[in-house]
Amino acid sequence: MDYTQLNSTHREEMLQAIGIDSVEALFEAIPDSILCAEGLDLMPALSELELQRALKEMADHNHGAHDMACFMGCGAYDHFYPALIDQLISRGEFLTSYTPYQAEASQGSLQAFFEFQSQIARLTGLDIANASLYDGATAVAEAALLATNTTRRSEVLVAATLHPEYIAVLRTVLADLNITITILEATDGKIDPSTVEANCSEETAAVIIQSPNIWGQIEDWEGCFGRAHQVEKTAAIAVFNPIGCGVLKTPGECGADIAAGEGQSLGNALNLGGPYLGLLAAKESYTRKMPGRLVGLTSDGDGRRVFCLTLQTREQHIRGAKATSNVCTNQGLMAMRASMFMTTVGSSGLKEMAEQCWHKAHYLARELCNLDGWAMKYTGSFFNEFTIKCPIDVTEVVNKAKARGILPGVAAKGRRMQGLSQGNELIIAVTEKRTKQEMDLFVDFCKEVSS
Repeated sequence: MDYTQLNSTHREEMLQAIGIDSVEALFEAIPDSILCAEGLDLMPALSELELQRALKEMADHNHGAHDMACFMGCGAYDHFYPALIDQLISRGEFLTSYTPYQAEASQGSLQAFFEFQSQIARLTGLDIANASLYDGATAVAEAALLATNTTRRSEVLVAATLHPEYIAVLRTVLADLNITITILEATDGKIDPSTVEANCSEETAAVIIQSPNIWGQIEDWEGCFGRAHQVEKTAAIAVFNPIGCGVLKTPGECGADIAAGEGQSLGNALNLGGPYLGLLAAKESYTRKMPGRLVGLTSDGDGRRVFCLTLQTREQHIRGAKATSNVCTNQGLMAMRASMFMTTVGSSGLKEMAEQCWHKAHYLARELCNLDGWAMKYTGSFFNEFTIKCPIDVTEVVNKAKARGILPGVAAKGRRMQGLSQGNELIIAVTEKRTKQEMDLFVDFCKEVSS
């Protein structure tokens, strides 16, 4: 933003224009009890040059994944994306991408969203995908609504190993809809298929299982979804990691009817927590109840290929009673970045990224487990994320690591995890960006801090 000076003459002109005598008159309607009587503790007025220096000095106190070795995950990952994505997305026609209200006049946007849908459908191994949602948590909630709207049932089985923030959003969205959420308890960090079978009934609309789950464990989707399908019409909802699809079986291959996930890792930076990108795909039989928008390919009267907004299922477009969602828009810019990313890296590039994540995560896990007192919390298979038990207070590990320039992972008992664990577990994620030097330095730090 340009530096714009404001002098007393400018203030007087603005006050005259709105018909008041002083700046204080703007705030007369605010009760004295909530006004800041002491004034704000601000630095004195500075010249433009001095202000630039002061702001830079303050900004230099900020540290994060851009200048620290980042082993944090739990739904937000420090992945690489090619520089050309930033270059392309800065073009005006892409940067201003938004919901097309005069849909068919926006052929460029519709084509981009159609290609995005096609890529997500292929990535998940399912028939259809919508034109994106807000983020992973709301995508899971929309998947649950899709299942309940389709089956007309009132119970959703949710794995205890689903991200706790996703569970919290799910509870909020379903709170006033007379839908029961039943939590499936885990055994050794995963959901046993027999637990799904024991809890399924004729009232079960869906079973929601995340893999890799919050602990990093790879769930038995095939086993769990097979048991769910023993009850007719029950939907199997897979919450997936899109990068993991490069080496793991896709939701479709494992029997999922619906797949939901977070698309931040597909070409989107960490962005201080957002905006992110919700992914939703399903079998063709769910098309009519899909939330948001579906872009289709057709031809016009002259036989030319054109794109059209086939379905818009919110209350603004159809009668409220028939609306399947209150989703008002899609994350157009984020979806555009994801589409550029998937096009650039291709299937072979995605596989290579996933393989690097796998091998580097397993290397770090082995090295940490060679230290006295450090051990894996669970023995099952994992992709790029794992949970390790620390021999000392995990908060101390996190704080001291940050002071060393390392973001060591997410404490399972931290605020973000909403009391997921009372122990000293650290959830560590490793992406293709982490180098052997960074991992070895992390191991050396852990050895030092626990000795």
